[in-house]
Amino acid sequence: MERSFVIPSVFEENSTEFHKVAENFVDGIKIMDFNGKDYIIGNLALREGSAPHKLINTSVSAIDFQLMAIAGLVVSTMGRYSKLVVTAGFPFSTYQSYRKDAEKLMLSRFDINFDSRTFGGQKVDRAAFEVENVEIMTEVDGCVKAIRDGIQQEKNNFFIASLGYGTFEIAQSMLKGIVQRTTYSTKGLHYAVNLVENELRKDYYLNLLTEQQIERSFQRGLIILDRKKINLKELRQEALASYYNEVISPAIKRKFTDEDYLNADILYLVGGGAMYPELVDLFKEEFKGILDVEVYPEPYLCAARGYCLQSMSKAKFSSDIEKEENTAYVGLDIGNSNTVVYVSTPEIKSNSAE
Repeated sequence: MERSFVIPSVFEENSTEFHKVAENFVDGIKIMDFNGKDYIIGNLALREGSAPHKLINTSVSAIDFQLMAIAGLVVSTMGRYSKLVVTAGFPFSTYQSYRKDAEKLMLSRFDINFDSRTFGGQKVDRAAFEVENVEIMTEVDGCVKAIRDGIQQEKNNFFIASLGYGTFEIAQSMLKGIVQRTTYSTKGLHYAVNLVENELRKDYYLNLLTEQQIERSFQRGLIILDRKKINLKELRQEALASYYNEVISPAIKRKFTDEDYLNADILYLVGGGAMYPELVDLFKEEFKGILDVEVYPEPYLCAARGYCLQSMSKAKFSSDIEKEENTAYVGLDIGNSNTVVYVSTPEIKSNSAE
């Protein structure tokens, strides 16, 4: 069985007692007594918070990363699994710096208090579980894993462009591995969001809005300011075009040589930015006649799905049926816009249930 969960990467300290304000745990995450404070996370923070936030590409020691990691791990237990095998990742730019700290943070026994009253429970509840194995890989490696070992089963060489909110990354993937010379990490979609924000500031007061709130408006293509609906789609299209021309295209020209295009004829777009048709069209226009541009299905899930496949590759089934039934294999993508949790459980669960 496979399931995926998407949690907006925002949080806010909050001590309010909420009662049945969400339909389920994922939409009503409230972590209690984390370093002595209570926090609402994800959709609950967006609905009930006054200034939900998260910094971009924060270190493992920052509360931003730790809260989203803890929330993702608790969600991955699905209220049933007490043992987890986890794979997570970082951009090329921070992978070496953060890898060991992330392993240390996650490879542990956890006893997390959460408020079940937010989604109809009666009390503060507890999630007790153990992460038995952790691997940290680059986000691009995770996406390549999903493309090669997932539904696509891609056997040919290809280029990959990961369009994240915090970072934009590129690489060429050969059957024997990524060509390191072609890897590059630079500014993500927040570049375009900041362009829109700067335009809005010319006419409106935005100081009470967090960057995440402006980003959500950018995604919707609509914002309400001074009780006026403002259509952002034209501004967004202009900002995405500037982002492509000033950041994306120069990065690709800098890293991919003419010789590289002889080795591959397809470019996969992954990450949340691949959800914007106007951005995809810019790729197609630039590479017309050179590369086929393909958007990975549900591109925002790609890294987490690849991480999950990596976790599954560690599965060693034994005769210990009880342990197998208590283990979940997890891909955890702690993004700057959303944290994606992809969970797979062994087929033996279905067989034993029958």
